[in-house]
Amino acid sequence: MSLSRLVYVSTAHPDLVLADLYAILETARTRNESEGLTGLLIYNGFNFMQLLEGPPDKVERVFAAICRDTRHTGVVRVMSGEAQTRVFGGWAMAFARTGTSHGEGAFALTTDSLKDVLPEDLPAELHMLFVSFNTMSAFDERPSGGDDLQPAP
Repeated sequence: MSLSRLVYVSTAHPDLVLADLYAILETARTRNESEGLTGLLIYNGFNFMQLLEGPPDKVERVFAAICRDTRHTGVVRVMSGEAQTRVFGGWAMAFARTGTSHGEGAFALTTDSLKDVLPEDLPAELHMLFVSFNTMSAFDERPSGGDDLQPAP
């Protein structure tokens, strides 16, 4: 069976709230399980980075649907191509929200803790992408206004 891997980044819609994130995650997990896809979704407060892996036609079909989703804009394919093995084989869709604060309500996915959860066999270029993306967090401080969008406790 041929295997494909795709990574994209996008900008979250400015009105996105925490309930939207959970809806996105639930949809992704359900769809990915039925399509035989696996991957990782990271949200840093402004942007998404997602890795999808699975059969090439299904990866492309799901990516096309993702591109049409109005909860984000500016979808950019960062990399895609054939893969020998899955690096997130056990995860229909892993999810992480980045941050470095230690204040009330903060969720910290520091670079060290991210490195701890990334698979050991993750290719170096993917490792670099995820660690670099993790350093661009909007969760260093609580968002003003919109209290719905806060780091998870």
